[in-house]
Amino acid sequence: MTKKRISELEAAFLKFELDSQDARRQKTALQDLCRRYRGGHVLPPELRRDFEVHVGYLAVNGRDPKVVRWSLNTIARLGTQQGAANSVTAALVRHGDSPEIVGAAIAALAALYRGVIPALPSNAPVPPEVRTLAAMQTVNAAQLGSTQLKIDIDQADADLLKLALIVIGLNRDIQNLLHPSFDNGQIVRALGQHDDATVRQYSVWAVIENRVLGLEHLGIPFERTEHEPENVQAKLLELGASTIIDPTERQNLILAGSSFASVLAREGLAKGLLRSFYDGLGDIMLDWVRTEAEHRVRVLLAEHFGRYADRMPSYEEMAFELALEGGDLRRYVLRGADGKPLQRRLQIEEPVVADLFADDVRTQRGLIGMIQEEAKTKVLILAATPDDQSRIRPDKEVAELRERMAAMPSQKRSLAFDSIYATRLDQIQQELVRQRPKILHFSGHGAPGCLMFETTDGRTAPLEADLLARVLKGYRDIECLVLHACYAEEVARACLPYVACVVGSTTTVNDATAPRFSYLFYQSIAAGMGYEQAFEMGQTEVAFMSRNAADAYKLIIR
Repeated sequence: MTKKRISELEAAFLKFELDSQDARRQKTALQDLCRRYRGGHVLPPELRRDFEVHVGYLAVNGRDPKVVRWSLNTIARLGTQQGAANSVTAALVRHGDSPEIVGAAIAALAALYRGVIPALPSNAPVPPEVRTLAAMQTVNAAQLGSTQLKIDIDQADADLLKLALIVIGLNRDIQNLLHPSFDNGQIVRALGQHDDATVRQYSVWAVIENRVLGLEHLGIPFERTEHEPENVQAKLLELGASTIIDPTERQNLILAGSSFASVLAREGLAKGLLRSFYDGLGDIMLDWVRTEAEHRVRVLLAEHFGRYADRMPSYEEMAFELALEGGDLRRYVLRGADGKPLQRRLQIEEPVVADLFADDVRTQRGLIGMIQEEAKTKVLILAATPDDQSRIRPDKEVAELRERMAAMPSQKRSLAFDSIYATRLDQIQQELVRQRPKILHFSGHGAPGCLMFETTDGRTAPLEADLLARVLKGYRDIECLVLHACYAEEVARACLPYVACVVGSTTTVNDATAPRFSYLFYQSIAAGMGYEQAFEMGQTEVAFMSRNAADAYKLIIR
């Protein structure tokens, strides 16, 4: 198979998603990358190593098991023995009690070592049939020696059956893999009736992915979709949207699926429609995107409109409308339009996008630069030092923070800082909407239950905890709130329902040590650490100067 390069635009998009710190988005990006490699696409050589390092880090340090598993699957596609074997082994040691991760790790090792799997860690004993099925995901059966498996599908546990379905779905199977009297298509159809919902989900996935299998091998009638659990619904809708031949049956399934209560199910339907357009679909899609409230579904619909905008004028109009909303919706429209006439029109005609391309509107470079710039995590620092309070110097702290961040040789998670000084109450929501930050940092004075902002003439304007909580409830996009102020714990707890993690202080903040916390906290995030680990690094840095000052810091997690 001739290898085709993944475009720079698509690579930048995938990197953006991996940098997002959002487990669902990271998993989806890893799945997309694996799918592209299976389809004969590869990353440009100058980018592959960067992806290998990043994915290896997620395989070891990812907190979501699905991110770990898909990181290992990705390593099996693009990793090298020298660059990724240690990450795979470390993941296997850390997650030896997870059958799915163990299977993915063995598959990755089989790929890296070309079928000659090294000795596995002692904490992860693997039955021979699991080892064989896992390795078959990435190497030819002939490389593994004997591939005769004695598995009774009526008695085998769900984890073993899922492994077998993965092998079949990846087109790595040999005929009669699980039973001498039945071919694999028959087995897939039978497992579609299994008691375990995840096995049923994998059976549908195998039909989606396997080049030989078709709808005749589906063990669940589409009429039963609404009665299945949401994970099975999602796969059935993804399959049906892209493969049902009968136009009426297909139309009815899409129309019903777009109204399902489950977000996961609607997301699956939207994924299927990324590979599908036919006459009569347009009205359903236009109605759906106008009523869909869930962001993770809307971005996939945006990509659909970008991909098929040349099919009908109303699609192109909707693609422009979604692109004008900016943020993720714009990125997904551009992703769908990659290499299509709409891409050039978006560059030249859409004001919001065109402004970001500068003089480079005739190439993809402007698009790539835009995605890379937006891939940075925005940190908005609101500083206030009212004249009627004791004097502190947040401006000096921010200036040195910028210098230290600029001195970092490389950043796994790029941060972009913006700061507002002498912040007034009426500026808070305005700046959130304008800057769209993921991290909000307040530097200034505090008292139990409030933070001290400023009036237009420089006097104290207190912001009560419940009002800040209302601001965050409305904005919704803050991942981490840092309250670098005295007695901020009460404010922190009031905001916690609307932010995943908050840094506050139980007592006073030591002005001499406070900058040291900020420096290490943000440097650690830029190095790829999660918020909890970055907090520990910052707190320890303060402890070098004062244990009491370090103990005042508090991390509160929702």
